[in-house]
Amino acid sequence: MLPEPPPVPPLTSADFKGFQFKPQDQHGEGEAPASDRYDLTLRLERGDTVEKVLADIDVLEADRKQIDAALKALLKKRRLAIGESIDLQLQTLPDQDGPRVLSLSIRPQPEREFIVTRKDDGSYEGQEKVYKVSPRIVRVEAVRQGSLQQSAMQAGAPTPAILDFIRALSYDVDFQRELKQGQRFTLLLEQQVTSDGRVTDPGRLLAGELRLTDRTIIVVRFRPQNGADGFYNPKGESVVRSFLRTPMDASHITSRFGMREHPILGFSAMHTGVDFGAPTGTPIFAAGAGKVVTAGPNGGYGIFVKLQHTTQIGTGYGHMSRLGPGIKPGVLVRQGQVIGFVGSTGLSTGPHLHYEFYRDGHPVNPLAQKFAMRAGLSGKDMNRFKALSREYLNQLKNAPHIAEASPPPARQKESAAADGARGG
Repeated sequence: MLPEPPPVPPLTSADFKGFQFKPQDQHGEGEAPASDRYDLTLRLERGDTVEKVLADIDVLEADRKQIDAALKALLKKRRLAIGESIDLQLQTLPDQDGPRVLSLSIRPQPEREFIVTRKDDGSYEGQEKVYKVSPRIVRVEAVRQGSLQQSAMQAGAPTPAILDFIRALSYDVDFQRELKQGQRFTLLLEQQVTSDGRVTDPGRLLAGELRLTDRTIIVVRFRPQNGADGFYNPKGESVVRSFLRTPMDASHITSRFGMREHPILGFSAMHTGVDFGAPTGTPIFAAGAGKVVTAGPNGGYGIFVKLQHTTQIGTGYGHMSRLGPGIKPGVLVRQGQVIGFVGSTGLSTGPHLHYEFYRDGHPVNPLAQKFAMRAGLSGKDMNRFKALSREYLNQLKNAPHIAEASPPPARQKESAAADGARGG
């Protein structure tokens, strides 16, 4: 057996004379801890500039000026709107009171983003990022609660598409008798969307379906060869009639044509039109193409528009809250064009449309007038329409719902940092 080795003497401080221990760096040399970086979103208020917003959060003046100069070079004299979001990536530094800006981005248009980033040498450079835009088809499903317009807006449909749908229905649907609460309808929309999912155009109407009590109305957008866009039923017949059955999205008649006791004057008199009850601001459509004869205040009618459609036929619209864009005497209007908005001006007990129909200058009952449908499609147009109609009818049931295809949420700001930046 070998003898046991002698014990090793313990180490003392003298054994480490001339050596130094380097402190352990958990984050890497020259690199700030990840927790020192954070995102912040600010909004431009009235009177703000980008440099002022950065000064509010104590960014160094030299950095502010560099960032502002780089951003102005990108914008090329374009002005940023009040309410514009500014997305920042910031870094806190132990030897500096204010944060360091690592990047700043502004996206005034969904397809265009301006980014300013900090380089390794401490300077800032700007970059413009352009996103590809392509079409996307989505559907909006809703239940009628209130007006069609209100219900569709609450479901996410854009106003222009809703008005197209209402106009297309107006030729064939009696809004007063056939529309009921709880009825379901679907809109098929074509949106324009960026490659990262932001919507640049909320959607034009491709097709729509309204399920009434005893029938279903379907309208399909189609452009015939050498023609303009229009809406057709599944048989290829144009929805357009000589006149709209109802000049607005109105759910109930408050007073019919004929003798009645005037609700304000208190005596019996001829009621020369039909009153449709609707919320203030509801759009009113021209019942047919024609020329504006009267537009403005007109005694008990309040703000009133009269249209002349032919030498024999005219229509009148009373108690408006205001006129539609560009509506004045002498102007030609298209059928379905917005000529005004529901109000309660003149001798009126509440918001409604007073609608009159004239033959040879004399008022007649608007609801008793009947008008023929215009010609339908044929030949190659009909073949193209049938294929397109089958596709749209399938997508009315199977296209992604608009809620499933919503844009990505905006970055949320750090609450504590944001409160400090804008004064709490």
